[in-house]
Amino acid sequence: MPDPSTTRLALYKSKSDGSELVSYTQDIGQNLDKLDAAAGFQACTSTTRPAAPYSGKPIFETNTSYRSYFSNGTSPASGSWVEIPNSSGVFGGNLALATGSSLSIGAATLTRLSGGGLNSNTNFQRNAAATTDVVISGLVGADAFDRTRIYADGKIEFGPGNATRDVNLYRSAANTLATDDSVSVALNLTVGGIGQRLTAVKPSNETVTSSNTLQNDDHLTATLDANSVYRIYLMLNFGGLTAGEIKTSWTTPASATGFKSCMGPGSDSTTRDTAATTTMRYGIHNFTTTVNYGCNDTSLFVHAIEQGIVTTTTGGTFVLQWAQQTSFATGSIMAAGSYLIAEKIG
Repeated sequence: MPDPSTTRLALYKSKSDGSELVSYTQDIGQNLDKLDAAAGFQACTSTTRPAAPYSGKPIFETNTSYRSYFSNGTSPASGSWVEIPNSSGVFGGNLALATGSSLSIGAATLTRLSGGGLNSNTNFQRNAAATTDVVISGLVGADAFDRTRIYADGKIEFGPGNATRDVNLYRSAANTLATDDSVSVALNLTVGGIGQRLTAVKPSNETVTSSNTLQNDDHLTATLDANSVYRIYLMLNFGGLTAGEIKTSWTTPASATGFKSCMGPGSDSTTRDTAATTTMRYGIHNFTTTVNYGCNDTSLFVHAIEQGIVTTTTGGTFVLQWAQQTSFATGSIMAAGSYLIAEKIG
C-alpha cells in the first residue's frame, strides 16, 4: 500500500520503505499536473469551482469579471468560498468592518463608530441626472414610506412614515426659503430682514425720584440695523403725583430720520385727576422732542402711546428716555407691562 497522499494537494506518495517502484505517470506526471494547477490562483468559472479544495485554495472566475475567492476549508466545499475584493470583479459579498475601522477611498475616509453610525472626513456628494433625483432618504424600522427625503435641487420633504410625505422646505427664488405648508415655532423666531420684530417688555416697575434729567429706561430698548426702516410702537403705563408727573424722549441711532406721534394724558389741566375727565394731548414731534404727560394723584396708572417711523443709515440703539417733569420727592413710575415693538418694514 502507498503512503497517505499529501493533505493539501493530494499528491501521490510511493511507499516510503522502497518496496513500491516509482511510476512516472502517477508519481511524477500526475503530481506535476496537480502542482501546476495549484500554482497561484486557479482559473475556473462560477460553475466549475474545484470540488475538493484545500483550506486556503485561491481561485478566480473567468466568467464573472475575474472575481477572486479562497476556500476556508469548511464542508461542503460549495459553501467554503470566501470572496476577496479586487479592482477587476464586482464584489458580491458583505464586507464587515469592526468598530473604529475605516474604509479609505483616496483622501476620503469612512469610519464605523461605536454606536453603529458612520463618520466621514469629507462631504457626501451625488451627481444626479435630474433635480427630482433623491439624494438622501430616511426611514424608521418597518416604515412603508421614507420620513425624510432630500432631492438633488435641495428640496426637503417630511412625512409620518406610514403615508406619503406631506411637508416640504425648498428654495423658491434667490435668497428665499419657502414651504407650501404651515410652520410652528415652539420657542423664538428671529428674522434679520424685512419682517424682523424686536420686542421688549418691562418686567417690573421702575421709579425716578427727585430728578427731571432724562435717563434711559432700564428695559425699553432695541438694536436697529443700518440702512433700514423700522416702525416703532411704545405702550407706556405710568403713574405718579401731579407735582412730579412724567416726560419722555427718544434716542435713535446717529443720523436716523423720521418723526414720532405721541398720545396720552395731558399735563395742562387739573381735570386729569379724575379718570373719567382726563384731558388728552397728542402731536407729531422730532425724536428728541420732550413730551410731557400728566399723572393721576389717585395713584391709578394711566397710559400713553408713542409710535413712529425710524429710517437708519447707521446701526445703533433705540432707547426710550424719561424723567419727572418737575423734580419731586415722591417718585414717578414707569410701570411693569409697558412694552416696545420695533418692526423692520424696509
